[in-house]
Amino acid sequence: MQKTLWLLTLSLLSVPVCFASPANAVIPQLIGPLTALLSIIPQILAFVGVAIVTSLVFARDSTKMVFYKVRDFFTVRRTILSVVSLVVLVGLAVFTFQLVERGIDHSKPTVDIGTQQQKESKMRAGSSWYTFRGDANRTGNVDGLPGPENGTLSWPFSPKNRKMVQFFSSPAVVGNRLYIGTALGGFFSASGVTYCIDTDTKEIVWQHESDIPIASSPAVVAGRVYIGEGFHEDSGCQLRCLDAQTGDPIWSFTTASHVESTPFITKGRLYFTAGADGIYCIDALAGEEIWHFPAVHADMSPLVKDGKVFFGTGYGDYKVYAVDADNGKEIWSKSMPYSVWGNPSSHQNLVYFGLSTGNFAESGPNPKGKVVAFNIENGDIAWEHKAGDGVLTAIVVHDDYVTFGSRDGHVYTLKATNGDIHREKDLGSPVLSSPAVTKDAMYVATEDGMIYSLNIANGDVLWEYNARTIKAGLKFISSPTIANEKLYIGSSLSYILCVGGDKVDQTIEDR
Repeated sequence: MQKTLWLLTLSLLSVPVCFASPANAVIPQLIGPLTALLSIIPQILAFVGVAIVTSLVFARDSTKMVFYKVRDFFTVRRTILSVVSLVVLVGLAVFTFQLVERGIDHSKPTVDIGTQQQKESKMRAGSSWYTFRGDANRTGNVDGLPGPENGTLSWPFSPKNRKMVQFFSSPAVVGNRLYIGTALGGFFSASGVTYCIDTDTKEIVWQHESDIPIASSPAVVAGRVYIGEGFHEDSGCQLRCLDAQTGDPIWSFTTASHVESTPFITKGRLYFTAGADGIYCIDALAGEEIWHFPAVHADMSPLVKDGKVFFGTGYGDYKVYAVDADNGKEIWSKSMPYSVWGNPSSHQNLVYFGLSTGNFAESGPNPKGKVVAFNIENGDIAWEHKAGDGVLTAIVVHDDYVTFGSRDGHVYTLKATNGDIHREKDLGSPVLSSPAVTKDAMYVATEDGMIYSLNIANGDVLWEYNARTIKAGLKFISSPTIANEKLYIGSSLSYILCVGGDKVDQTIEDR
């Protein structure tokens, strides 16, 4: 009898193994929910047990008699009960193993799609994109070429088979390679991807996966891509250094908080803010810490000039700081009335910051915003200009002017030395995306999905493009990049757009 039962057991155990399908059949996103479910099974069983005991205590005698008969039946047939229990438990274990195994990605985290398809063009050299918006003036244009002369969509990119995609990151374009990060959402988990796209062939060259969403905009210097990860609620996030040609990881630097900002890279050093973990200076080649300025919450791209690092805080004590670039020692700081969000820039002996009572998601209860110019050496306020709502964009320096957008729907151009108004353009929707500026035009994207090309001399609209013709409800927080005489920008609702072509090419997908 026992021999027969053991044969039956082995036969049943072989079923889930023999009919297991290949390990790549399960959606990876299920791993998070499965893990969470397995982790609470003991609590569920305990609850069920307490419920059964409670029901028996208060049950009628007839109900109790049924329970006792079932108990007596299995007491007599302990061997059968043991075998059935063993089969069920082992079967569940094998099933869970197969399910989890299918969801595990055994390949490298970087998928070089372009190499596999042999379609990408040769990597073309270009100017370094060493900080947010490419350079210290935050222009969004480092190749010196003019921007597009028309608002015709050249091509859109949309990740295939990915859910709740948001491009908060702004593209960095070096030569014929576009680099950008994205945030991927889900019901149980969120993640991110860094993409490299060939702007000539419109092929995906590589993509690098992250377990945490990416809001950071990349910097690209000396064949390396530097990009952070995480949102405000995330902690333990990393700044990653990837090979610009292949996407292979070179090093990563772990912080106690999140890295929403873009680093500033100069003279072999990399400076970046890390949310509630303050600001770091690390070796750009080795990824090793040089100094750390803690106990502040900063989420902007810092500015390095004249041996000083400038940054501001958006939470806690609202301040603007200047610290020594060599050792991180504070040189001066100035308290501000509200959050310092607008990424800094500099002209002559002044450094500029944008302030806001609101954030990228909403205006403050009492909307206020302004740009403040500080003396680089001592932090004295040289001038300030108030806007109708928050200033969240970078402050762009061009010629002797500064340009920025506001939540009040306007783009302002001021005299850099004294803050006098030069021009103010109402675009009718919040400007959360930093303007890009070339010699002849400025390019501005608004929250309601519009892109404008404005004459640099008089502010007249040269052309406009409505991105909501691609998808209703699309918004812009990502900032436009001007390169190769085209405009590149990320968006909400899963799209990267290239504007300035003669005709619309087919949508590029994450194949």
